[in-house]
Amino acid sequence: MSDAIDSLAGSAMLHLKQDIAYLRQCLAECTDEEQKKQIRRELMEKETHYNILADRQRMHM
Repeated sequence: MSDAIDSLAGSAMLHLKQDIAYLRQCLAECTDEEQKKQIRRELMEKETHYNILADRQRMHM
């Protein structure tokens, strides 16, 4: 059971890393300040979620 959960968490973390990289690229290319604000907010949420998953994995090891 633990292996299945670890596998799902790893998959979610990979997806979040890809999303974070994409958002960082969008932020670098964006010129509109309001759009940058929205991207930063979404980036912060994804990074927080990623960090929570990483902490959970560290606690289970």
